[in-house]
Amino acid sequence: MLASVPAAAQQPVFSMTNLIILGIVAAVVYPLQKKLRETISRRRLERWAEEDRQAELERQEQDARPSDDERG
Repeated sequence: MLASVPAAAQQPVFSMTNLIILGIVAAVVYPLQKKLRETISRRRLERWAEEDRQAELERQEQDARPSDDERG
């Protein structure tokens, strides 16, 4: 057991192979994550705009209807 401790201490934390794999993963994941964030943001803005349009239509309908005070 003691003989394996110095051997483990001599191994580099990042080998060149691990660094290359990390670079490839980052090159694939980052653009996908960026595209996903843009899509979600665009859909959220579209949803908010639609909600604003619906609220404005409801306000216009309420303004167009005579209130109880005006009828009676």
